[in-house]
Amino acid sequence: MLIGDIVRRNAQYFGDADALVVPGTTTRSWREVDDRSTRFANALLGLGLEKTDRLAVFSSNRAEYIEIFFATAKSGIIGAATNIRLAPSELASYLQYVEPTAIVVSADQVETARRFIDELPSLRFVIGVGDGHGFALDYDELVETSSSAAPDVTLDDTDIYQLGATSGTTGVPKGTILTHRNAIAAMLNWMAEMPIRDGDTNLQCIPMFFNPGGPAQLHPVMMKGGRSIIHAGFDPSEFIAAVAEYGVTHTTAVPTMIGMVLDHPEVADHDFSTLRAVVTGGSPVPPELIDRAERLFGSAVFRPFFGMAETYSCGLVLRPEHLETDADTAARRVASAGKPHPLIQARVIGDDDAEVPTDGTTSGELQLRGDTVSPGYFRMDDETAASRVDGWFKTGDIAVTHADGFITIVDRKKDVIITGGINVFSSEIENVVYTHPDVAQCAVIGVPHPQWGEAIHAVVVLRPGSDATEAAVIDHCAERLASYKKPRSLEFVDELPIGGTGKVLKRELRERYAARTSS
Repeated sequence: MLIGDIVRRNAQYFGDADALVVPGTTTRSWREVDDRSTRFANALLGLGLEKTDRLAVFSSNRAEYIEIFFATAKSGIIGAATNIRLAPSELASYLQYVEPTAIVVSADQVETARRFIDELPSLRFVIGVGDGHGFALDYDELVETSSSAAPDVTLDDTDIYQLGATSGTTGVPKGTILTHRNAIAAMLNWMAEMPIRDGDTNLQCIPMFFNPGGPAQLHPVMMKGGRSIIHAGFDPSEFIAAVAEYGVTHTTAVPTMIGMVLDHPEVADHDFSTLRAVVTGGSPVPPELIDRAERLFGSAVFRPFFGMAETYSCGLVLRPEHLETDADTAARRVASAGKPHPLIQARVIGDDDAEVPTDGTTSGELQLRGDTVSPGYFRMDDETAASRVDGWFKTGDIAVTHADGFITIVDRKKDVIITGGINVFSSEIENVVYTHPDVAQCAVIGVPHPQWGEAIHAVVVLRPGSDATEAAVIDHCAERLASYKKPRSLEFVDELPIGGTGKVLKRELRERYAARTSS
């Protein structure tokens, strides 16, 4: 089965049921979505695009975004979602590498797009979507004037469905090859993890450029003929209101978003009883956040997970039943990333290239294998080879395995701080900082130190109205950590640099610190 087959199936079995809803502007049935995506597929082929050509999408969340990727799935054209939060120079670099033949630009992104599209020599067509975009080719006109017959293209499940851009936390994103097989396996993984019924409702508030639609939410609900409520961006007030108005059953939000909902002054006045699954990931989920979220949404609802673009957002997941045990075991498990998805295998490999003991303390690199794992990076053979070993994908994350099979992510390899010759995991310190009642967000990095090599530096966003001092937060850590693990310095900031997938861009924090100390 291919992605296009699912859309056609839904048109047959759920034809007039809502598929995509943009509050106040757009409602489309499954029959309409199938028809419009077929017509746009034919429009692209009619312009001269061929199978394996790339179509970039530079747009905020909207119903057409989903239609476009269904169209590429039906035509064999490769969809390349593009992070609208990148700087124009970064966008130009990424798209020069992807070499799109065409790009779809939403009206609200035209100003930014005009700053880089002339730097793309491969680009032949610019298609605007939404009122007032000003481009010669209009998405709706192409849809209305193109054939509704199934495109005459031969496809199989090894064909590329899309390029999923990596988060770019260490530089310009890489294009991760994601096939139809990867996408279907991701759907099955998440359908096995979440209670999904016919006609369920997904709230789409994470950016669609992050694996369009998010396999953890849109795809499984789609498989059951459900609908997606699409928000252009994330606003905690709109999130809270939408759950009640539309009877939302499923959603995905990065930890930063969850924290904003929990901190909303009116959150206690609202009913979240329709929710059956709130999936969160993209960055480490502090145990303190899990505890607060479970108290709001219910312990059977909240599902933290570990995944990445290279695994189609699959990997490890912490299920509600995992915490139905004694208090000490539950406390350990809630700090873990859980166990592998059903169609994923996981192992932790030490420096000796052997699996580490399942003692919960010996660390190594987490490696994953399964049908959701990408075949590799687009046109990056060396990087692909370096990230694979005997069919396993090397995640670059440091982890430990416990005797009961739970895996705890302790840090990214690149984020391990070496101070005085001792490896310190930044995530361990961050989890302690988060337990301070005045801390809303934090990130811990290593900064150059003449004696210790690196010193531990914490960057903190305080909750509104807080009067906490740097010394108070450092003392809080000193009471809970070994002396060599406590932050040697700390600064308060208004906000952390957050990438499109919700991850803190520690690279930017290091660059800021280096620029400040060298000036």
